[in-house]
Amino acid sequence: MGSVEFSWKLPDHPKLPKGKTIAVIVLDGWGEASPNDYNCIHRADTPAMDSLKQGAPDKWRLVKAHGKAVGLPTDDDMGNSEVGHNALGAGRIYAQGAKLVDLDLESGKIYDGEGFKYIQQSFQMGTLHLIGLLSDGGVHSRLDQLQLLLNGSVKRGAKRIRVHILTDGRDVLDGSSVGFVETLENDLAKLREAGVDAQIASGGGRMYVTMDRYENDWEVVKRGWDAQVLGEAPNKFKSAVEAVKTLRQRANDQYLEPFVIVDDSGKPVGPIVDGDAVVTINFRADRMVMLAKALEYEDFDKFDRVRFPKIHYAGMLQYDGELKLPSHYLVSPPEIERTSGEYLVHNGIRTFACSETVKFGHVTFFWNGNRSGYFDAEKEEYVEIPSDSGISFNVKPKMKAIEIAERARDAILSGRFDQATIPLWFTIS
Repeated sequence: MGSVEFSWKLPDHPKLPKGKTIAVIVLDGWGEASPNDYNCIHRADTPAMDSLKQGAPDKWRLVKAHGKAVGLPTDDDMGNSEVGHNALGAGRIYAQGAKLVDLDLESGKIYDGEGFKYIQQSFQMGTLHLIGLLSDGGVHSRLDQLQLLLNGSVKRGAKRIRVHILTDGRDVLDGSSVGFVETLENDLAKLREAGVDAQIASGGGRMYVTMDRYENDWEVVKRGWDAQVLGEAPNKFKSAVEAVKTLRQRANDQYLEPFVIVDDSGKPVGPIVDGDAVVTINFRADRMVMLAKALEYEDFDKFDRVRFPKIHYAGMLQYDGELKLPSHYLVSPPEIERTSGEYLVHNGIRTFACSETVKFGHVTFFWNGNRSGYFDAEKEEYVEIPSDSGISFNVKPKMKAIEIAERARDAILSGRFDQATIPLWFTIS
């Protein structure tokens, strides 16, 4: 069977005329489901969407944004912004982070790779630290993957393990953190019975500790660094269950204050020190990149790290292919090639993309197949509008929608672009 020669050339669209700007508006967080009192979109007043749907019913289409349709392991897996923008930008289905990790854990391939062998060098004399979201939401991480990695590491020589947890309450129900911590504590107790020194060492809520993105607020990462690396936090407890239950009295799971676990003498049980191994267990990239920079970059000025331990660090995946960050990782990320953005610049199409900081990577990095930067700076323009810092979405759900709309309007009216990509997202307050 002969091979077909590849070409970047796209045929003219049979219906869309040239010379008119096409707006690609991504409704991030919008969906259609069975109408009931708990369906916020069904209950809301949505005149704009209603007019589009009713005004051209023959052109209204629904696409799946979850499960196997976007490269996730099963149709029970909830979609998210990362995989959705990957799929839209690529125009085809790729196995995503969660599925890739599942496959490598199931086959044992993860333990044969360069990344695991790199961290394994610290097992004899040092501590294995695992940092990430403690959740079964499947958007950034999954508890069962952590459990498999814990047991697999022990079988391959890990003798001292510390887990630094980040509570969820965003991709799963608020309050579920207590159950996840209890499950993990039971798992670690079994490892201790088998002679492994395994404990939870620190924690905090995902939106307040560690998991910031797009360099919106480095203080979030610093709070995590202080707890995880320095062993310092405003809250000290003897157990993680006690910590979460106590801190939940004044904040929900997402915004729990940082805490460290201490021994009977008040000494933190698990700060990261020279010679240790560190794995960030999240498979989704966007909320791990900033921590990865702090753990890996010797030249770093975003906050005072106080000390920079010499460690063996690996990500669950490589979180930024362009930056090669981190340089070591346990599972190879999806190789997404020939995205729509690359096709467009090869065909002379001038494109514009605009978003605010916390969503900027979705219409650039994720849309372009996990690639940073321009394909062709002469044909592309990306505009980032600074997000509000320190203001949660439920307090200001509108975010920067007006500013984004104004910049998109100006770009379209300028006549300089053939396509404008704009995300609009929906936050339930």
